[in-house]
Amino acid sequence: MKTKPAILTLVMSAMLGFPASAQIPATGEGIGGIYAGSYLCQDGEHGVVLDIAVSEIEGRTELRIDGTLGIVPVLAGANGAFAGVAGSFTISGVLLTEPRGANTAGHLQFQHEEWLLEPEGYGSANFRGQLTRRDDGLWQITGRPLAGPASESCSDMIATRFLP
Repeated sequence: MKTKPAILTLVMSAMLGFPASAQIPATGEGIGGIYAGSYLCQDGEHGVVLDIAVSEIEGRTELRIDGTLGIVPVLAGANGAFAGVAGSFTISGVLLTEPRGANTAGHLQFQHEEWLLEPEGYGSANFRGQLTRRDDGLWQITGRPLAGPASESCSDMIATRFLP
């Protein structure tokens, strides 16, 4: 069976986006910057923009994360109840530079701090996930927003660093 060029191109493109194993720099060099992507919740897909800075924590095998998380509308979420939602809040958390317990290097988590622009009826979320380096060298965050006590209203998030 012959593979059509368009299908082969699609498969190859998808393979290039898969995360590669990465060494997390102990200093955090090159990790901070602006990441963009999206996340899925029961009300649909939402765009996400992260502006993060990382800094060393003396004597620890983890880095401190501080920054801002922005929520923006996306075309795929145009039919959801919160399709036009936009807002932002500050975040803080940690990124492991070496494995610890069941978590690998690159494990990260952050908590919401305070709203900068709070959309009516929409809540902030914490996050747990993984930082990896893609095959093209860009850093990528994947994981899950943890919204509310049950934390089951949202599933996947992906964001890729595109600006230093």
